Amino acid sequence: MKKHLIILISFSIIYSCSHPAADNLNAVDTSATRDNLISQTEIGRISINANFPFGCADLTKFNYPMRWEADEEYDGHLKTTNGQEFENIGKCFDAINKGKPIVSPRPKSVELLQIGDQFKKANNLDTVMQMSIDSCRYRLPNMGSYECYYSYAHYGNLLLLDPKTKTGKLLNIYADDLGDDTQTLLRYFYIDKRGITIYEAYCSDSGCSLNETHKIVVNTCGEIVIHQLTK
Repeated sequence: MKKHLIILISFSIIYSCSHPAADNLNAVDTSATRDNLISQTEIGRISINANFPFGCADLTKFNYPMRWEADEEYDGHLKTTNGQEFENIGKCFDAINKGKPIVSPRPKSVELLQIGDQFKKANNLDTVMQMSIDSCRYRLPNMGSYECYYSYAHYGNLLLLDPKTKTGKLLNIYADDLGDDTQTLLRYFYIDKRGITIYEAYCSDSGCSLNETHKIVVNTCGEIVIHQLTK
């Protein structure tokens, strides 16, 4: 099955180079005379302070989908048997998101690339913070031709910035408090040289489930391709 998935992703990358598709995105214009000056001066001074792989490596150790049951008398915790595995993922991202803020890039414009439709369904989605590129924590190595920045302010956002045009693509790759009255949606990530893998978890009174949902790659044309792995 994995061989078929790899072949499919490779075919999609080749096809998208010759048949560019419209991005599933929202856009915001951040251009202003002062911001343009900042983008030309400060961006060049932001040094790489993290490397790939980036994210929680524990996510790569499971066979998906995963399930952790809650205690019989649910108090917000999972059963002690294996339940610590899920809690450790949360602690891993807590540590990542507590990284010391660095200078935030100021691109001329940003496009929000939507990963699936789960964020659209969230009743408590903060659409302003969803587009935030402030509170930048890490300057990562380039992905293809893009400069790569991770910021955290309520959501974990990955900015892929074109250094020539000073325009950016934004991906919501981390969230820990979306959902409704009956369940909570969490989104996690793991980034390596092959691309970005997105994982989504659902927690309710009965426990937590976790699945590998999307694979994001930057193809040789510079196009960002989002592959849905599960529905």
